[in-house]
Amino acid sequence: MDLESDLARIWPALAEDYVALDGTSLRKIVALFLAVTYLRHPDVRAQMESIHARLVEAYDAAPKRLDGTPDVEIMEINGKSYAVSTEGWHDYRAWGKAEHDRFFAHLVRSDAIRIAEHLVQKRWSIVVANGDTFITSDKPVGLQHETREKFGIEGQGTIITFPISPTRLLVLDDMHSEPANQYYPLKEGNGAAFNFTTWRSASRFLITGRSVPEVLTEMLSLDDGDAAT
Repeated sequence: MDLESDLARIWPALAEDYVALDGTSLRKIVALFLAVTYLRHPDVRAQMESIHARLVEAYDAAPKRLDGTPDVEIMEINGKSYAVSTEGWHDYRAWGKAEHDRFFAHLVRSDAIRIAEHLVQKRWSIVVANGDTFITSDKPVGLQHETREKFGIEGQGTIITFPISPTRLLVLDDMHSEPANQYYPLKEGNGAAFNFTTWRSASRFLITGRSVPEVLTEMLSLDDGDAAT
């Protein structure tokens, strides 16, 4: 699939019109785009390299076999035991930028499909504003959870927001008892709460066509309860 070409074909209608959100083709394209956007960020690349460094440090501290590989056969993570293979350890330990780049590309390709399949199953809706309201950022896939402090994009109950345009915001949730594939008018005052999620998810910058002080003032005026909704 040529993701960029397929997305460019449907994006104008998604951003300005009222398309059927239950269409299989549209859902697959948009879900895959959200998954790739979520994964393909410098912060994720840095996290992968940091994990590698911590693993190398941990294994280097373990007893060594005669061939210099760590003498580790089982690793326990969150109470579960996993078999450990140290084959290729010396190559893995010596990874440089090229190896990290290849691993990151493989991670995006493999994990994006799994995440997209999960996103397709969520309840989709779009919030519609009358004027320029929604901001975006360098990490526009926003995540929030009403009850958990630690959660991921594939977690049950995770609410995912994505600003399609200054007047459209895509919302994916697990409230399947409510009507699906709907367009909802933005309630007065709620734009700042949605923008707060985008702001909280951002890493380096925000993008808005409005006055930056105005946008920030709206978000800073929220109390803790408003910001969590």
